[in-house]
Amino acid sequence: MSWLPGRGRPVAIPHDRTPLRGRSIDTRARVAWLLRINRLAYSPGPASDFVKKLRDHGCILGSSTLCRYETGSEPVPLLVIRAYELALGLPPGQLVGACGGLERVFGSAIAAEPDADTVLTRAELIAALSEWESRIAGGSMHGMDWIRLAEVMCCRSELVLPPSVMHSWAATLATETVRSVREAYTTRSRALGLMLADVGIGRRVLQAIEEVTRAPGAQSVTRVLALLGGSSDPTVTRWLIKSFWESEGEHQWGAAYGLLLQVCRGTLSGDLVPLVSDVVLHAAGEGLDRGLPAFMLAQRLSAELTQQVVARLGCYPAPTGAGARVQSPAGLRHYRAAALLESGLDDPMLDRLLREALSPDFVERRHHSSLLLAASPYRDILADVALGLLSNPTEPYVEDSASNCLGYLAGGAQRAKLMKSLATLPRRRGTVLRALAQCGGVSEAVDLTAYLTEPEEAGDVVYAAGMSDHSALRVLAASEDLPDPGLQRAAQWWRRIGPAVTDDRRCSPDLLDLLHLAG
Repeated sequence: MSWLPGRGRPVAIPHDRTPLRGRSIDTRARVAWLLRINRLAYSPGPASDFVKKLRDHGCILGSSTLCRYETGSEPVPLLVIRAYELALGLPPGQLVGACGGLERVFGSAIAAEPDADTVLTRAELIAALSEWESRIAGGSMHGMDWIRLAEVMCCRSELVLPPSVMHSWAATLATETVRSVREAYTTRSRALGLMLADVGIGRRVLQAIEEVTRAPGAQSVTRVLALLGGSSDPTVTRWLIKSFWESEGEHQWGAAYGLLLQVCRGTLSGDLVPLVSDVVLHAAGEGLDRGLPAFMLAQRLSAELTQQVVARLGCYPAPTGAGARVQSPAGLRHYRAAALLESGLDDPMLDRLLREALSPDFVERRHHSSLLLAASPYRDILADVALGLLSNPTEPYVEDSASNCLGYLAGGAQRAKLMKSLATLPRRRGTVLRALAQCGGVSEAVDLTAYLTEPEEAGDVVYAAGMSDHSALRVLAASEDLPDPGLQRAAQWWRRIGPAVTDDRRCSPDLLDLLHLAG
């Protein structure tokens, strides 16, 4: 198989040429790569033919502009990225969400949109708000709907919602983000990020996120708390510091990731750095559980602070072998070979993204590189490789890197193999359960309660049952004999909020004309 055109000039693949261990990355090149690689895979033929497809969806541009967008020489507007999804028949938000995540963390990924593109007349605004109110109440909002709502709320200074409505809608969005998968997750993350970046409504969103993540039994809250790092409001930053100081487990990790985002973006206020350093050192002195997120933050703050944290921990709490380093990550050759066989392309950007996704050296890059791979046509072939390496490791650390990949890449094509792996890979059952929760859920034929005998897997069992809407959830919610009372609370929480959110199960109305968006 090959994605290469039969004739014509060799295909140039955008490449991030920044140093592998440098302080920054080339976000524009990564967006360009995602667009070009999806076009090559899903719309074979000359670029001029694809330009016609874009025009059919209301996106008017020439072949030269398309080339500039796909080589990274010019930033791409969000409307064009959305038009790519429509022209290629991709799920709504698959490209928009991944590119929006790059923008939120690393900046300068997407071209600024003219304000006129989201300005509505009074009648249009009333109609849109009525539609959104109805869909939010009915639980049928699509991720792109949430983005449009956030854009209108943030660009329309005269639009002021009652505080109770603002809080209710933000809490619903945060709850959906906690349990969403694939583009349903990345689009909702973008919507929350837009709201948090707005000074006028950011604190209301903070209150809603705090309420959702502090609910008794709440699971998978880390990635929602991490979004708070996109706010420039000192009040939000101080809340993250306080949460890091007082919390443990998922809540502490979420606060740590939020602060890490501000460090990476350079938005952490200088007068707060000493306070952050103090809480990092304090956490490191309380043992490895609280010390690991402290170590992650210290690595980005300074070499001196890192040394102090290591001294307090009494060990260097990160893998240092070749397989865990971004220069030579475990299993790289297997992923690279499979991708080459699939596409026929010499793809240096794929190599770069794989290195970052397979290594824990830069946790923020690992997350977003994995999201880009998941939004690319390489997804299924890379997921198959990860699943194969999980069951047949060939190098040190390769199982750990494959486990991380499966959480992002596993889809319906891997579900049957994952189901079989529950019995054949007992050492990685937690990984398999979480991957299944992200790609369709655990079959009712599986007795999830039988896996509660392993304490380290119990949380994953409840998570998988909740995301899958598995019948075992009712048993877990009613049982008072579980090894940890927190498991019962978690099961009860899942019964209240519902299972995984996947936008392919929702019917979203076409508000594109109303909001003057392409398509």
